[in-house]
Amino acid sequence: MALGIGAAIANSPGIAAADTTGSDSSSDAGPSDASAGSGATNGSPSTSPPSASDIGNNDAETKDVGTQDVGTTSAESKADKPHPPTSVTAQTNRGTTASSDTSAAGAPAAAAKSQPAQADPPTRAVVAAVDPAPTMVTETPAAPATPPQSPAPLAMLALARRETDNAVEPAASVAAVSPLGTAQQLVAEQIAAQTVDSLPVQLAKMVLRFGFLNAAQQQFNLVGGPDQENLAQLNRAVDEYAMGAAFQQQLLNSMDPTVVMQVAPPHGWYGLDVDGSRILYDNPDTIYRFMGVNRTSTYVITGHFANLTDGVRENTNFSLLTGLQGTTAQNISGRDLVVNPDGTFTITVSAEPGLPGENHIQLTSDSTLIATRNTLSDWVNQEPMSLSIQRVSGPPNSLFSQFGGFALPVIGTLVANNPLLTTLVSLVPPLADPPPLLRGVVTAGIMLLGIQREAQYIAVATTDPTTGARIQPNVLKNPTRNAEFLATQLQSAGYFQLADDQALVLTIDPGDATYFVVPVTNDWTITDDYWDQQTSLNNVQATAIDGVYTIVISPTDPGVANWVSTGGLNQGTISIRFQDLPLDPTHLPTVQSQVVPLSQLASVLPANTIYVTPAERAAQLAARKAGFDNRFAPYPQ
Repeated sequence: MALGIGAAIANSPGIAAADTTGSDSSSDAGPSDASAGSGATNGSPSTSPPSASDIGNNDAETKDVGTQDVGTTSAESKADKPHPPTSVTAQTNRGTTASSDTSAAGAPAAAAKSQPAQADPPTRAVVAAVDPAPTMVTETPAAPATPPQSPAPLAMLALARRETDNAVEPAASVAAVSPLGTAQQLVAEQIAAQTVDSLPVQLAKMVLRFGFLNAAQQQFNLVGGPDQENLAQLNRAVDEYAMGAAFQQQLLNSMDPTVVMQVAPPHGWYGLDVDGSRILYDNPDTIYRFMGVNRTSTYVITGHFANLTDGVRENTNFSLLTGLQGTTAQNISGRDLVVNPDGTFTITVSAEPGLPGENHIQLTSDSTLIATRNTLSDWVNQEPMSLSIQRVSGPPNSLFSQFGGFALPVIGTLVANNPLLTTLVSLVPPLADPPPLLRGVVTAGIMLLGIQREAQYIAVATTDPTTGARIQPNVLKNPTRNAEFLATQLQSAGYFQLADDQALVLTIDPGDATYFVVPVTNDWTITDDYWDQQTSLNNVQATAIDGVYTIVISPTDPGVANWVSTGGLNQGTISIRFQDLPLDPTHLPTVQSQVVPLSQLASVLPANTIYVTPAERAAQLAARKAGFDNRFAPYPQ
């Protein structure tokens, strides 16, 4: 299952071989058994989600978690520094966790790292039954008041330069509350935080670190293996992979589906300080959400786009993934999605064919997940879509489903195709409150599957996709449909090796793609602090000259508006994605690269290149941070 999630992320290994319809618009990797034992808990997400205390009573004792250093090299270097806080206010409790009691909904409220308390949200409805006609119960959580949103982020947004015409443009109004902060999301984050502290996960981290390091030493052999800065980031990469696996463990229960965001950066909201879960070339622009499904049940997905003219719909897709490898069996692109004039939409999901003209995903016998990729190219003005899922018919929830039985090779397919076996496994009900140790055992198994996947993804940057031969650093070529990625995307991948006084200059013609992004990732294929540092640029954030983009990648700021910082790294990976392409494009994107000393940079840049002053760079970064904070609004809390 870790493989299935991974396939949905970076651009999705194991997906390109599938036949897809429509233009696949997003590229990269989340889970859910958040309300254990309570049946299908999916309605429209509340616009004012509960705080941590809504989901569980946070009266627990704290314990020191700190940085898990499970045995190999940790370098003293510029990369070996505390992760920047995700709030304007100092988050002094990142090193502690609070074990909470079981919530009123029956889900264990896991370790929540304390933040200020929130306001009492409105009463919310929760689906409590799992049979064909779910009943509704009303839950009125008690919680402290949500602080009003600070005007500071909006003030910072107004500073942002719109580089399409090099003029200052005020930011559009944004939602006061992010649609990502649902009750299901908060429960899943609490459970995941508790799961990663379990002994099985800690032991699996040791194995994962060894596997990651071994893969990187082989793949980066032309440059002497990972450098000290990357070795210093290995622990974090393993920690984030573990957090992702803890989300995936919850997602395995397709009889109790929820919509959960993962492959997400660290963030703080609603009394939780949530660690990152990024893996496999995560895209800073993309919101990844997942739902567990199986062919014995029928589901209804509902959603809402806040704006139908801002391009978010076109850069959204829904992919049905099968098996542990996460192969795409079907895809609905945003362009093909039937959406009502008010921005709402419905997708039916079942083993039967859909009716003409409706949004429908037909489940196969080995279906495991529906992955959604919601790409925001304009962080300031675009909002994530709202999303929910409800299981409307099928057998009752079971222990078999709760711990991923339907995702198991051979066994899951056999049970899904045999009504008698489905009935038999349904006789054993799920655990009301699975202990962290049991969740940790399943999570550890998911993590160990990631060793091969990480090596496969690193190879995307270090080997020629045609010959399989190792490539030199700083060479990015015209994008291709790499076998590891989505069929309707193109990708140009490589790795860089730069001195502090060098720059990698990319010349990019996006062709028929309406979206592309240039993100810097480390040797372990994950991003770092992209909210406070400009370690990625997309075609909305960057400025084109005659339709062509010149991007400068370097450790040192060269004063160019189209600068992508390496985040202090001298070595790392790059995966440029081109999205929203027609299946048969007439104008293919192109990528050219060259390395130059910073002292000679001006000689290779276009004559009309835009430069920025330190004050303008500060405004650019402030707008970037404020746009990022919108995803986790209200911010700060």
